[in-house]
Amino acid sequence: MAEDIVFSGEIAVITGAGGGLGRAYAHMLGERGCRIVVNDVGRPHGDNVPVARAVVDELHAKGIEAVADNHNAISEGGAIIQTALEAFGGVDIVINNAGIGAGSPMGPNSAEEWRETIDATLQTSIAVTGAAWPHLIERGGGRIVVTGSPAMFGASTTIPYSATKSSMYGFTRSVAAAGRRHGIFANNIMPSAYTRLTRSLPPGPMASLFADHYPPEDVASFVVWLCHQSCEVSGESFSVGGGRAARVALAENHGVLVNDQAPESWAAQFEDLMSLDEVVFPLSMNDEVTWQAHTLGKSVPEELAPGGPLDWNRKPRP
Repeated sequence: MAEDIVFSGEIAVITGAGGGLGRAYAHMLGERGCRIVVNDVGRPHGDNVPVARAVVDELHAKGIEAVADNHNAISEGGAIIQTALEAFGGVDIVINNAGIGAGSPMGPNSAEEWRETIDATLQTSIAVTGAAWPHLIERGGGRIVVTGSPAMFGASTTIPYSATKSSMYGFTRSVAAAGRRHGIFANNIMPSAYTRLTRSLPPGPMASLFADHYPPEDVASFVVWLCHQSCEVSGESFSVGGGRAARVALAENHGVLVNDQAPESWAAQFEDLMSLDEVVFPLSMNDEVTWQAHTLGKSVPEELAPGGPLDWNRKPRP
């Protein structure tokens, strides 16, 4: 039986925690022993209490140590981490949850719309993670969670959002690789949850699906596990929602080879090029490049293979 997931005063910084998923993370982590920095720049409620302050009040009512932070995660990542340092003396967990939805099909999209989406999603994760990094190293490690989306699989009506959320896959892989020798674990979740963002969907079957089957708390329980020291997973992406989680990985097939530079040679091998009957799952750029060389029949030094000799066994390597 798995051990209890409890914390002993770890300090968690959660961006975009004034509602939805971030609020659910704050409550569940706090209930299990974390001290919480609730960051959000959200508009006040009707009683004029900023959303971050309102969540902190909820946490205090449960006896949870928490402070509110209203800094902008795009431009003031250092100030958010400074709030944690001043209130609690450090940081152990960073959950990059802040972001916005942006719906736009392809066309003469506004550069400003793309910039806003990139800033609010990718840039916030870069800023807050970067500001926390030296403090995580100083404490001997920590946990980082970034927020992707099922839109990574494609969303024709919200291309800026889909493209930006897709970047979280590579960001997570790279941060996890950089953090490995420091004891820093990083993972990406692609949540399905009924939040302010999904509540904005037009009425219809998809909106009803979210409302009926995807409470934020189902995602929160998975994120709390990722943040615990007993969890040894790093560099991974997970689709999470409704009490289900699934590992998500990029895959490629064995490829096709040509002996000339004629475009017709590629067209002649279309069926094999598109086949997914047998695939491998490169887990880094190094994996992918050595796999290319392997399929070309080139000699690949075994020391290039992370974790030991090359073993292309069609399954993800841990």
